[in-house]
Amino acid sequence: MNKKQEQQILDYYSTTDKYIRSKTHSNAHQTVFTKESDKYQWLVLEQKNQCEVEVRQTDSHGTITAKDNYELTRNLPKCVGVERLCEGANFQIPFNADEINLIYQFGEQGKAETCASLSAILPTIMDRLVQQCVL
Repeated sequence: MNKKQEQQILDYYSTTDKYIRSKTHSNAHQTVFTKESDKYQWLVLEQKNQCEVEVRQTDSHGTITAKDNYELTRNLPKCVGVERLCEGANFQIPFNADEINLIYQFGEQGKAETCASLSAILPTIMDRLVQQCVL
């Protein structure tokens, strides 16, 4: 994974508190980013092979809340698998292919921009299943 691909992935997960590379916890197989304000919030980019990266994100308690898989093709990382922790339960919710495609079709440079783009198209969607994916 090159630095540009790494930064593209990192930008998607960063919010107001930016992630900072941790030299202490990073190694040849994974790059660990932490938040300055919280020692338990980590973003781990683990290189599975030359073309695949797994990203794990933890919350302020150190619980993994997101596990995503990216395929590295050319200069663009492409998300091929998404799981999110279900609140109040102890399991991950996988996103289906249609949901991932919507994120890619209307996704922007970060989470806030992607949500804004999806919210903007919601009134024009006639298909109820697609509406559910956007919500």
